[in-house]
Amino acid sequence: MSDGTWWDSVPLRAPDDVQLGQPDDVVINPIRLAIFCAVAERKNFTHAAETLGLSQPAVSGHIRALEQTLGVALFERRQRGAELTEAGRLVYDFAIGVRRSLKALRSELRALTGGQSGTVTVAASEMAGSYLLPEITARFRQRHVGAQVVVRVLPPDLVGEEVLADQADFGVVSQACTVPRSLHVDRLWIERLLLVAPSGHRLARQCPVTTTDLVGEPFISGPARAATDSALLRAGLPGKQVVMEFGTQEGVKQAVLAGMGLALLFERVVAAELATGALVALPVDELTSTQQFVLLSHPARGFSPLARNFAQFLRLHVGPSARSRVATS
Repeated sequence: MSDGTWWDSVPLRAPDDVQLGQPDDVVINPIRLAIFCAVAERKNFTHAAETLGLSQPAVSGHIRALEQTLGVALFERRQRGAELTEAGRLVYDFAIGVRRSLKALRSELRALTGGQSGTVTVAASEMAGSYLLPEITARFRQRHVGAQVVVRVLPPDLVGEEVLADQADFGVVSQACTVPRSLHVDRLWIERLLLVAPSGHRLARQCPVTTTDLVGEPFISGPARAATDSALLRAGLPGKQVVMEFGTQEGVKQAVLAGMGLALLFERVVAAELATGALVALPVDELTSTQQFVLLSHPARGFSPLARNFAQFLRLHVGPSARSRVATS
């Protein structure tokens, strides 16, 4: 009748003495339903008892408990066996549904404990959260189809606080940002900061470009205004050349595309525009730098198998080992 015997997956350790008068949700349980199905499929109390490794009186007692709780006869007892009544067939269909639900639950639990399903929450700065993690999470989900990855894009200095407060499993941010000292830090990748200009800019085709060429040029800053001012000062340019400020790297990029000025942007943020020629990177050594991006985690936190798999996947694809593989290929 059913798609296989299901008592194999139910721990049949029921006592021989069946106690009646218990609440319905105690009487009607997976063990009794498994015993009921064994009798229904064997059409014989004795054969079912032999299959289950129980005594025949114990099997009869469990069926009697179900019948008394449900208020109906489940079997027509005959000299050579037992046949389901109409009510028994309804209960049998219900029991098979319970069996399938139990199998599905076990499958989901195996996936969860095996790191194939669940939820991972990542706090990230805009650069990492908008320009790197979408691709990484898509590739991760191809291998872990039951996984849900939540990426929360936050101001860089708040990423570490989110991890510290256990609001995120991990944080991905530049090491130049404020990171709580109690967090564990794993190095991931190094990102270049480029000085970019629209393709029609007067310096777009000039090589090399010197800092003298940049005197008087308007600059656009992102959320880290202090970092932009510091970079300009190190290059011998006054900070007052920053004429516009946006809260996101994307806003800065759009302003550069609109011809409002030059900007220092992460290479990954402008990769598509550099490839199409909409933007150009000006080769100014004094304004070309790099930042180390890191993975933040709480050393005292226990991680799910899925979270551990995600961290390993991230290190594998954008960590130091990923760079070494590229260098040697």
